[in-house]
Order: sequence, then structure tokens, then C-alpha cells
Amino acid sequence: MKLSAEKSYEYILATALACFCFVPGSISLFVILLLVFTVVQIIRKKMKFVFSPVFLTFVLLYLAYAFGILFTNHLGDAFGYLEKKLVLVLFPLLFSFRFEHKLDLRPITLGLVAGTVVLTILSVINGIKIYHLTHDFNNSFGSTSYSYIHHPTYYAAMATIALLMVREGVRNQWKYFNNWTLGIYFLLTCANLLFCFSFASLLFFSLVIIIVLLNYFYRKLSRTWFFAGLVFLPLIPVSAYYGNIHIRIEVNRALNDLKTYIHNPNSVFEKVRTNPSGNQTRLLMWTISVQEFLDHPMGSGTANFDDKLGKRLRDKGLDDYAELKYNPHNQFLQVAVEIGIFGLLIFLLIIFSFFRMARKYRSGLLFWVTFNLLFNCFFESMLQRQSGIVFYVFLMCLFAAHLENRKSFPKVEPDEQLFNQ
Repeated sequence: MKLSAEKSYEYILATALACFCFVPGSISLFVILLLVFTVVQIIRKKMKFVFSPVFLTFVLLYLAYAFGILFTNHLGDAFGYLEKKLVLVLFPLLFSFRFEHKLDLRPITLGLVAGTVVLTILSVINGIKIYHLTHDFNNSFGSTSYSYIHHPTYYAAMATIALLMVREGVRNQWKYFNNWTLGIYFLLTCANLLFCFSFASLLFFSLVIIIVLLNYFYRKLSRTWFFAGLVFLPLIPVSAYYGNIHIRIEVNRALNDLKTYIHNPNSVFEKVRTNPSGNQTRLLMWTISVQEFLDHPMGSGTANFDDKLGKRLRDKGLDDYAELKYNPHNQFLQVAVEIGIFGLLIFLLIIFSFFRMARKYRSGLLFWVTFNLLFNCFFESMLQRQSGIVFYVFLMCLFAAHLENRKSFPKVEPDEQLFNQ
């Protein structure tokens, strides 16, 4: 059976997404394949260019980084920086060329699910290998020991978004998608999140579960029973707090660190010497990033981040931290420090534009992907690693192309239920 060009395109996208999950470097080959495929379809007049304002926001962010090269102290590093962020231009360009019919998200969802399943298998195998050497279960199946291909937060984001796409498949009654599929993948996602132990991802996942449950019960129960049930909602986080010693320790530590920081922000410089921790390191990098941005609101230049923050750390006698070249664990601060207030405004415009598109087309998937990016950007520099920038830009452009085809080709009926999640 000969595949149509449209189906071939969808399978290429699905395979690219699947392979990226466990072989991130393969994305370069798929970009070349997509580029060649698109050129061929343009010549055959099967695809046409459709201008997208939301895609333009990614391009503007890339141009802001390109402009920042004028102020860099490391020209070679800055050009390497631009090369890594080229997806901000490539994906919007590739997804601007479209077939007449909208994309079918079913094979693409299957691709992401297959990729995360293979990633899970490889992670378990790696954990078993480490366990045979250390006989320490917590360290063998936790954080970077388990999530050794991607940073744990990115791994958790992939699994969470894949689960939301599976749920959409169940709602739309796609082939191979049913309540059993959703249940099994839900359990797999829970296991992955626990093993990755990304605190931000666990918070986001808990928030999603609460919102989905509230929406379900709001539709199913009478208003009296619904609001009565809200009284018991706090039992969920309370149970998690008292039922899991690791969560209790992390929450207590985070609250104590935050309380100390609010009382005296400068105490963080002494805390990282006497009581170093992940929370203290994050507060330290946030503090000096804010200071750098306030002193240079127009930006410090592309690829100058390590220099500028390193100098501030050394001035505080924290030479060891300066050598480690930590990022601020906050994408908003990362952008603000490097390309200033205008770059930050462009990044916020990207978030706003995709939220607006999600609302316009009532797309729950695009909403959750955008919200996941926004949420994680408060705790990690999500677009600094290829795992983050490729995954988010790819999916956001893909969903936008899927939705906008309904405007370009009005014969396609909109899915009014998509946003009701």
C-alpha cells in the first residue's frame, strides 16, 4: 500500500519525535530529512507557505540573540550559541509549509509514547547496571542515575506531555487509545516522575491532576457536593507530605531556605559556604542574576553569562561556584541577563502568543505544553539544553500548524471539545 505524501510527512514527524526521546542527536538527521521532503513537496505543489504570527515570535527571539553577539566577549562561543538555538528559526520555517489537510496527531502521539517507553526501558537498564555496582537502590533509580540521557526535568516533561496527548487520544477515540492505554501510561508516567524526582515536574503533575479532577467532578456532581468536596482537597498534599519522607524532607528544606532568604537575601552567600544545597545554589544564582540584570538592563551580551556571573561570584569569594559555571535555573533570568529587557519581553510574547492561540482554537494540548514550559522556566533554564529547546519548539510549532490549518482551509471542522480538559 502506497503512503500518501501527507501520511509520510506525519510518520517522519512521529519517528523524529520518538527517536529524539532516546537518541537526542538524531534530530539533526531528521531536520535534514524534513527539509528535503518539504522542498520536494513544494516543487510538486503539494505544500504551500502559510504565514504564522506565533512563529515570528521565535524568530524574533533568535534575532535578539544574534544582536547580542555585538556585545559578546567570546565570538566563537557566541556563534556556537546561535547554532544551538537555530531551531528557533528552522522549526517555524519548516512548519510554515503545510499540506491542505490538517495534521493527524494520532501517529505523532504514538511516536512520542513509543519514544518515552524506549527511554524508560533504557533508563531502567542503566539503573540496574548502577545498582549491581553500588547496591544502592535510591541512587541507582533516582535523578540523573535514572535519567541519564536527558536532564530529569526534561525527561519528566516529555512523559507528562505524552500522557496528556494519550488522554486526548482517548477523548477523541483514536485507534489504539482507550482507558486501558491511559491507565497503563499513567502508571508509567508516575513511576518516571518518581524516579526522575524533579521537584518542579512533580508539582506541575500534581497541579494537572488536581485541575483535571476538579473539572471532572464539577461536570459530574451537583454544585453542593462539588463545593463540599473542595473542603477535602487539601488532604491530597497533606497526605503526600506525611506519607512520603523524601517529600517531607524536601518541602521542609525548601520552606526553611526560603524563609531565611526572605528575612535576609544576602545570607545566601554565607549559606552556600556553610550549608550548600540545591536550594541554596538556586537562590544564589537567582540573586546574582537579578543583580546583573538590574545593573545591565539592556543585556550583558550573548555567551557572556558565565563571565558576568562568574565575576560576581568571585567578588563574593565564591571562586568554586564560579568555576562550576552554573546557569540560573530560571529561563526568564537567563534571557534577561544575556539579551536584556527586550529579549525578555520577546520571550514573554512567545508564551502569551501561544496561550492566546490555545484559547482561540480551544486547544487543551497547546495550552498544557505552553503552561508546562512556563512553569518549568521558573525552576530551570529550559531552553539552554537541546533537550528543552528542541522538544518545546518542535511540539509548539507542530500544534500551531495543526490548528492554523483550520483557518487556512475552513472545510476542516474544529474540534470544540479539545480545550475542555
